[in-house]
Amino acid sequence: MIRHGQSTANASGIWQGQLDFPLSEEGREQARKTGRALAKEEISGIYSSPLLRALETARIIAREADFDGEVVTVPGLVERRGGMLEGTTRAEREARNPDLVRKLASLPEEEGWILVGAETDEEVLQRFAEALSGIRARHAEGDRLLIVSHGGAMRAYLRELFGPEILPGSERAPNASITRISCNTDGQAPKLLELASVEHLLA
Repeated sequence: MIRHGQSTANASGIWQGQLDFPLSEEGREQARKTGRALAKEEISGIYSSPLLRALETARIIAREADFDGEVVTVPGLVERRGGMLEGTTRAEREARNPDLVRKLASLPEEEGWILVGAETDEEVLQRFAEALSGIRARHAEGDRLLIVSHGGAMRAYLRELFGPEILPGSERAPNASITRISCNTDGQAPKLLELASVEHLLA
């Protein structure tokens, strides 16, 4: 599971949500490094959010990893809808509506999402889990699958699976980081093998 590379909005501090932004040049280089890091692995399928920053990341990874299949887009992998936060920077939010910013900071996370008209964790988890279930149903036990998605949606899913100590507070998996999960169909719980690794980006 990989978070997309840096987008132009990431570089500018803009809350993207489900708005569409391309990768920055740094984001493309992050995707290239990620693909090269995965080149020796036998990847059975690559799936991506249809948002441009994720899809561009997935296609670059596929090319660099010599994956000869199709990158399949799955709508359920998109980022959390951000409501009134989308398209704004923190500075803009503080200048336009400082009372809202203070109230948002004081509320439990789920209440904050409701306040700004964003998707709740429950809504994100329903579509994200359904998307992953559908993807797994297309493959055999033991297949290695690569999922390219977004920081907020991935965080909600990982915390639901492995507990609130995963990516606590407002922490997100870094751009182009790799998280590895082992799943099987014998009824055992998924195992978190690696969380938000960026070692491949430091080379």
